[in-house]
Amino acid sequence: MIGITSFFRVLINTNIFVSICVFSLALSSEILLKSTNNNISFFVFFASLFTYNIQRIIRIKKGKNHKRKEWILKHLKLIYILIIIGASFSMYYFLKFNTQTQNVIFLTGIVSIMYPFGIRSIPYCKILIISSVWTIASMYLLISENNLSLNNNVILNLISRFLFVFAITIPFDIRDVKYDKNHLKTIPILLGIQKSKLLSIFALLLICFISIIQLSQKIVNLSLFFTILIICVFSCILIFKSDEKKEDFFFSFWIESLSVFFYLFLVISLLI
Repeated sequence: MIGITSFFRVLINTNIFVSICVFSLALSSEILLKSTNNNISFFVFFASLFTYNIQRIIRIKKGKNHKRKEWILKHLKLIYILIIIGASFSMYYFLKFNTQTQNVIFLTGIVSIMYPFGIRSIPYCKILIISSVWTIASMYLLISENNLSLNNNVILNLISRFLFVFAITIPFDIRDVKYDKNHLKTIPILLGIQKSKLLSIFALLLICFISIIQLSQKIVNLSLFFTILIICVFSCILIFKSDEKKEDFFFSFWIESLSVFFYLFLVISLLI
């Protein structure tokens, strides 16, 4: 069991795991929108690997001492190798995309790279930036590259994706309360931990409401509808258990894994 935990800690510390999570959401979008594009999905994975490790290098040198910082400083060579791999494959896929998609990636990339340089410090905007960037990366790029029209179904799915990322990001702000309270203004610092959990759960309830609308309009079938409900309930349980005393592994693995479970549950729903 210790060996498995150590393995996942390596995936977490190298940002391979978070890249898998964004990749999973991109694959989920293919199911929800009934439109596939492998180039987009793999680009999202490698771009996430590049961006998150660049941000980690920038922030780790200014951050406080902790176990993850010690691990990263000992494995800087590995981190730089992953940055090079992420950048190389990202550029390979980027050159395959149409101009509109490239422009969206360029603008989103600027926000992502500038994130550790002060953008994240804008009061209460940190979570909105993360939710927007993840929504664009995991869903809008597919819409843009595959030239999908922004019809009712697509718009509802974009809103749901934003709400889902918003909901599962709040626990990370709860985890960081003790670090953020002196220099960052986040939702848990403004509302408190319990009200922040309720806000997160409210966002998930809105997703359920949107799913009811989609079901009534016959955009989704019963199997997909109940799958989304199960995902939201499962997410609510983990979010409810979140507090600043939980170990980092709870957030970096279990909360982050909700994106992977989202995809797995959708795949299962297709088999029913």
